[in-house]
Amino acid sequence: MIPKKKPGIGVVLTADLVNSTAFPTEETERRLGDMLDRLRTGTDWLLSPEVYRGDSFQGVLRKGGEALRISLVARAILKAEHPDLDLRVALGIGAIGRLTDRPGTSDGEAFRLSGLLADVMKKEKARIALALPVPSEPVKAALILLESVVEKWTSAQAEVMLRLLTGFSMSEIAEALRISQPAVSQHAQAAKWWAVEPLIHTFDQLIQAFYSYD
Repeated sequence: MIPKKKPGIGVVLTADLVNSTAFPTEETERRLGDMLDRLRTGTDWLLSPEVYRGDSFQGVLRKGGEALRISLVARAILKAEHPDLDLRVALGIGAIGRLTDRPGTSDGEAFRLSGLLADVMKKEKARIALALPVPSEPVKAALILLESVVEKWTSAQAEVMLRLLTGFSMSEIAEALRISQPAVSQHAQAAKWWAVEPLIHTFDQLIQAFYSYD
């Protein structure tokens, strides 16, 4: 049975850089800061993401359906500009007991789910995962399958996917990257946008098959 809606449900995104120890601290912080500046723009955050522990960040989204898209946007930014870096993204959906003006001082079920998942993910293959207050193995399976696609993105493919994920048309991407539309289409095809897009658009429905948070 799907649980009834609870007050104060939130979507907590906790992420950490993979392979960050291979770079000087200042460089890691700069790369992470640049990425967060771009993530904060055009996204409806309940609490804007902020850095903690040097190579990690946390934020709270207003809409569960945005969680997968934003996670992919973050990874695409890194893969496009810094192919030697990647992210683990732990999404936790549940009650928020205390909401302050910063993720680091807020608390609740969603924060704990996301934080615990972030620790577990260090031993897992998939780099985007979701924790709900109820069992949701089909969601986990879908994200594992998605990883088999995302892990193979080249820098050029990630550039195209980043713009597709943020609403650019094929012609706009071609103009922005100064390449032909057929080249854009080839990159999108190779990155399997045709498979990624439907999952993004139905992710909210997939989650709510197990846990209703609207």
